[in-house]
Amino acid sequence: MNAVTRSISDFLIKRTIKDVENINEVTDPNQRRAFAYLEAWLSIIGNIVLAIMKFAFGFVLNSISLIADAVHTASDVLTSLVVIFGFKLSSLPADEKHPHGHGRIEFIATLIIAIMLIFVGVKFGFDSYERLKANTPVKGSYLVVGLMLLAALLKELMSQISIDLGNRISSGTLIADAWHHRTDAIASVLVAIAILASGFGYYKADAILGFGVSALIIWTGIEIFRDSSSKLIGETDSADIDTVEQLALSIAGVHSTHDVAIHDYGNTKQVVIHIEVDESLTMIRAHEIAEEVEQIVNQKMFASTTVHVDRIEEYDPL
Repeated sequence: MNAVTRSISDFLIKRTIKDVENINEVTDPNQRRAFAYLEAWLSIIGNIVLAIMKFAFGFVLNSISLIADAVHTASDVLTSLVVIFGFKLSSLPADEKHPHGHGRIEFIATLIIAIMLIFVGVKFGFDSYERLKANTPVKGSYLVVGLMLLAALLKELMSQISIDLGNRISSGTLIADAWHHRTDAIASVLVAIAILASGFGYYKADAILGFGVSALIIWTGIEIFRDSSSKLIGETDSADIDTVEQLALSIAGVHSTHDVAIHDYGNTKQVVIHIEVDESLTMIRAHEIAEEVEQIVNQKMFASTTVHVDRIEEYDPL
């Protein structure tokens, strides 16, 4: 499905977003925002259709797991709205109190999505418990089972598209929204099993699998919360540090690097790096090398880079 997902993403990007130089790796804030809006509106449209379908069949069959799944799908619309507002607010320009801009609002948007997921999971955990105690009858329907499996496939496709778009712009918020889709896909499969079991008189299967849906939602919310909290606190991304070091070492005259620090502000990064150059170089040449390092890091990572130059005695590695 990855190849299919890639093709769909490429088609949507080319049809809706203009002037993107490299659709596979986007760092420009305006283009990142356009990718996020594409993912959000695609999610909103798909989730509204699926939620209406699930609600309708849930009430007809009197299935708590199906109604829970419908609300879960509907809540995806809210998370997509959070994506839109999060990226819009994160694009606000820098000011006196926020000299590095408002990009970390994107991380806060991810936290909000995580909290919403946890709340939905807890709510339907209680509802499933009440339904388990009552052993409420649930109607079985092969048609609905088929529709739920189809819905699961569609949600998994939406999840993969969101992950693909999120990876292209390095956005944890889109990845979080993708996991919201994926939990909904898994939940739809569990609901299909519950409705199938109910057709044979195993009504408690509906409530028991409702617990499974709830636990899945809560677990996903906690994982997303932990990841976005870590980014807000200021986690170190070793992959980004390796990239910065490799970029610096690609510049002629840079012998080695050390003390690399990267501060992630969502739509931009602040990079500090120390480079070591031959002590025999003139101050002008050393400064030129530092500027070359700044330019390549800024260009490749959409960052604001500060380079410190340390002079070392030239040596022959052989």
